[in-house]
This record gives sequence, C-alpha cells and structure tokens, in this order.
Amino acid sequence: MISALWRFSVLLLVLAISHGSALAEDKPADKKQASGEKKAGDKPDSDKKAKGDKDDDELEIPPPPKGWDFKRPLSDADYKRKKRGSYVTGLPLANFDPDTGVGGGVRGYYFFNGDRKHPLFGYTPYLHRLFAQYFRTTKGLQFHWADYDAPAIAGTPYRLRAQAIYMRNTQQNFFGIGNAAMDELSFTGSGQTFSEFSKYRRTIETVRGDGTALTRYDQYDFVRPILLMSLEQTFLRGLIRPLVGLGFTHTDITDYTGTMVDAETVGGSEVRAPMGTTRLLEHCNAGLLVGCEGGWDNFLRFGVAFDTRDFEPDPNRGLFADIGVDIGTKGLGGGYTYIRFLAAVRGYFSPMPKKADLVLAGRATFVAQSENTPFFSMNTLPYTDEPRTGLGGLRTLRGFKQDRFFGRTMALLNLETRWTFHRFELFNQKFALIGVVFLDTGRVFDKAADLTLSKWRTGVGSAFRIAWNQATIVTADYGVSREDTGLYINFNHMF
Repeated sequence: MISALWRFSVLLLVLAISHGSALAEDKPADKKQASGEKKAGDKPDSDKKAKGDKDDDELEIPPPPKGWDFKRPLSDADYKRKKRGSYVTGLPLANFDPDTGVGGGVRGYYFFNGDRKHPLFGYTPYLHRLFAQYFRTTKGLQFHWADYDAPAIAGTPYRLRAQAIYMRNTQQNFFGIGNAAMDELSFTGSGQTFSEFSKYRRTIETVRGDGTALTRYDQYDFVRPILLMSLEQTFLRGLIRPLVGLGFTHTDITDYTGTMVDAETVGGSEVRAPMGTTRLLEHCNAGLLVGCEGGWDNFLRFGVAFDTRDFEPDPNRGLFADIGVDIGTKGLGGGYTYIRFLAAVRGYFSPMPKKADLVLAGRATFVAQSENTPFFSMNTLPYTDEPRTGLGGLRTLRGFKQDRFFGRTMALLNLETRWTFHRFELFNQKFALIGVVFLDTGRVFDKAADLTLSKWRTGVGSAFRIAWNQATIVTADYGVSREDTGLYINFNHMF
C-alpha cells in the first residue's frame, strides 16, 4: 500500500511538471514577477479596482511596517489574487461514520482583509476572521463552534484568538492508553486479536453466552463545553510569537455498562441486549486512569511560535515551529493539576515554482504529559495556532478511528504532496483545485523513556481540496490503514 502511494506521488509530480510546462509555453512569464514567485495557471485579480489602483502587472508588495521587517510576505501571485475588503464564504457540512451515523450542519466564514493601502495587506492572511459552525449526527455527536482570530489587532504586533465550543459525543472512543493501545484490537476474555476493525466490530456486537454484548465496549458518552482565549505578541521583527492563554472546560462522563444496546445473535438476528463491562470501566476499576468522574479541567496555556510561512491558510514555503505548554491548576477552579508539553515543526517547500504549483509539506509532533493528567483531555495536542485531538482521524492519523491512540507521550509525523492544478473564477469568487497524496504515521507511549521505532501505525491516502478566495480550504480526504479506512469532509489543510 505504501509503495503504491509513492508511485502515485511520483506520477502526480510528473503530471504537475508537464502541466506547468504547458502553461509556461502558452503564456510568457511576467518580467516584473520576482524569480520563482509566480505560480502556474495564475490569473489576474478581477476584483473591482479602487480609484488610483495600479494594474495587477504593476503591483509590488510595499516594504513591511516597522516591527515586521523579517515577516515573510505573500508571494507576488498570492498578493495579486488576494481579495480586498470583506467577504463571506461557507458550505454545508456532511459526513458518514459507522459509529456516529449520518452527520450534517453548516460552517460560515467572515473575512476582512482591508485594502492594499493597509501596511499589513501583503503580510497577513486577513485582518479579522470569524467563523461559526453547527454540526450534529444521527447517533448523538454534536460539535458547535464559534472562533475569532485577529492576527494584528489595530495594526499592533498583538494577535487575539478566542474559541467557544460545545461538544457532545454519545460514542466517544476509548481504546486504552499508552503502549497497550498500540496492540491489535482485542477485549477482555476474547483470547484473540483483530487486525481489521470491521471484524472486531462484528465480534463485539454479537450476543455472548451470558446474554450480554460488548457493542459499546470502546465507547462512552461525554459532554464538554470549552472556552479558549489566547494573546500573542510578535517579537524579532515578526518571526517570534510568544503566547499566553486560558482554557476552561467541564466534562460530564456517562458509562454504558449495564445499559441496553443494539446487538446480533450468532445467527445474525438483530436484538437488544444488556451491555457488558466497558473498557473504560475496567480501566477505572483497576485504578489505571485519572478523571473517571469528569469535572472541571481549567488550565493556563503558554507557548511560543517561530513562523516564516508566506500565507498561513495555504502555505507555499516557510517554516512553522511551536512549543505549547498547558498547566492544569486548581487555582482557576479546576479539579486537576498537571503539565502537558508539545513541540512541533512544520515545513513547506515549492521545489519548482516556475514549472508547477507544487508544495511538499511535512509536520512532526511530540507530546509529553504528567501522569496525573485526566484521561479525557490526554488526547489534546496543544498546537499554538489550533489545538487538535488524536491520534486518529482527519487532523492527525487518517485511516484510523478518531482518538484510536493516545497516552502520556505521543509522537506523530505527517507528509503531504499538494499540487494546485487549476484556477478559475466563478461569480467573482476565486477558486483553486488541489490534489494531495499523504502519509501519516504515529505512536503513543506510557512515558518518554519508552520511545522506540517499533509498532508505529501508518495510514496513507489522497485528498481533493478547493481553495476558495485563498483563505477558505474545503477538503475531502480518504485514508487507508491495515486496520481501517476513513473518508473525511471538512475545512482547512491538515496542517
């Protein structure tokens, strides 16, 4: 499977080069374009020109304002394409997962970019961004989200982010923690392991000799509202952004042991049966987990980021490295005291900007947590720009169930090849079509001293993405692993 993916990746590379070469023959390069900056298939900005605006071919990014001297600007092509003023984007959300059912909702974005006279127009993805999301599924998943981001408040070197989230998942996954979670799927008393999730699923849904089933053996019900706020300040002429923030969360946990669940008889008939003991209750009874009772989990967040990306939502080049630290404290009214540490680096490289709009992207992540971290937040990856959860699912390890693996120590590597192969305009909206191939691999450990190169889990696949007015990325990803598959439809690049 992996070798097939890389053969496909090479084919994509060849197609990108030939496509870019054909475009180069059809249209001479702009002499005023800085070397290596213009992308294949670029079209001029068709936004209505303000009075006194220059033609696009004459546009040049002005020098950065004081304090932003080393901030990498947008590429010349992205600068010309960037919309002026404010605009709205949004799409309905839809997905299907055997665990959560059919899902639907909507997400809408509001962007304010300012005009080209603004000194930061060529150095920020937008001046203000606000989005709101409503999403729920037929089997009890809810994820409602409001998010605000201002990269340069009133032109100052301060960045404000705020998020309010309501999460409800009646089928939140729990497959164990640490090294034990890396083993093939199994359940207490089974005497066997399963390399494929579908076979494992059919087995635990079958009524056992005592009349019970284990349909929800790896699941529990949780409700978790979240409020996150952070403030960053730009130092060293735009390269360094220290961060301070606060997080307030409350988690309600309901275990399914003893409840009635859907099951099947050995003969294949659908029935209702009592639920046996869940994996979560087994771990709690054995004293292996902190946080079985749920409650408040409030924390301080500190971090620092080093950022040379040219355009945050869809980078072509640059580096983003960040360190994040969460400190759970009872001083903020929380019920837990712990420390969580993250170190991550992302890189973006355009190997042949004159031939094709091709980007090689990679991300490496390491997380370590103290042993008294509550299990329900142990899946957190506290990136400074947007925290994620996993490992497993769209944002971390595609081809595995969401939160399939987590533990006190987690390591993750993601590689993507992104090819923007076509650009067009429709109803004064600018679109770009992007093909992607990817490889994700990760592992969790009981502690940092257990780090090893064995038992890493890998998923591979491809994606189709649409860039809408540059800053809105719509994505459909399909991931495959030895254990499972996953189809994901959402917004934004994985990283």
